[in-house]
Amino acid sequence: MVLTEEQAKLFYELWIPLLDFVNRKYKLCKEFYGMDSPKGLPLDVVRIISEKLWENTSVIDEYISKNVQNMPEEHISIVRGWKKVVHGKFVVERHLKNGSILVSCDEDGGVYMVRGIYSSWRELLGILPMPQTVETALIPFQDVIIHDGIVMPYRVCLGKSMADQVRHMYLNAKEQKRIIESM
Repeated sequence: MVLTEEQAKLFYELWIPLLDFVNRKYKLCKEFYGMDSPKGLPLDVVRIISEKLWENTSVIDEYISKNVQNMPEEHISIVRGWKKVVHGKFVVERHLKNGSILVSCDEDGGVYMVRGIYSSWRELLGILPMPQTVETALIPFQDVIIHDGIVMPYRVCLGKSMADQVRHMYLNAKEQKRIIESM
């Protein structure tokens, strides 16, 4: 499951200017000042900038305060919501019709239902064996959870014991209605 075309466009309309702000503030990649579209942006550059953002999400407040005159309240609310980011390693346990199940590798072991932006998780991971370990940042977008556009698969197969453990975590969360579908 992915965002609608309209939602995906809105995400990038909000996301790219924030990345540009972070890039300029921290002087990360001068050749990419003035980003206005995701097209043509190298993934490694976007990853450097987004990692800086996730290191210190208070920069989101600074960005909003400098752009509050130009942003509708709905957009401000979406961008401010990104401070709830969950960044780290996850196991993509399975794909469902409403999104894919990602289980956090952190101690909390949160189980998340996550949608793709333009491409589903099934498309993003292609022929990689499931379950698959990835590094990404999960962020709220309207009433769902998406990733920040950067998904780094580890391209390793989990052993049967580990795969069974992750499946059990998912099934337990499902039974107890603890699958996190929004933040």
